[in-house]
Amino acid sequence: MEQPLPPEKELEQITRKLENKPDDLKLLYRRAALLQQLERYGEALNDLHRIMEIYPEYREARERARLLETILKFTNLDIFSDTNTNHDPWFEE
Repeated sequence: MEQPLPPEKELEQITRKLENKPDDLKLLYRRAALLQQLERYGEALNDLHRIMEIYPEYREARERARLLETILKFTNLDIFSDTNTNHDPWFEE
C-alpha cells in the first residue's frame, strides 16, 4: 500500500499540474483543501473564488469559502482598532 504524500509535497504536485490546466476545478479544489490544512487561508480562498468564477454552482467551494472567511474574520481581529485611547483592550470594563 502506497503512503500518502505529505501535504506540502502534494501541494507542489498539484500546483505544477495547474500550470498546464489552470481551470481544472478538481485540482483547484484539492489545492484549496491542502492550503486550508496548512492554514494558508488567503491562498485557499483565492482558489475557491477562482472555482466559483468558473462554476458558480459549485456548492462545496462556496461552503468552504464561507468557512474560511469566518476563520479569517476571527483570527484577524484587531484588538487595537478601538479609537478610545483610554480603553485597555486586554481588560473588560
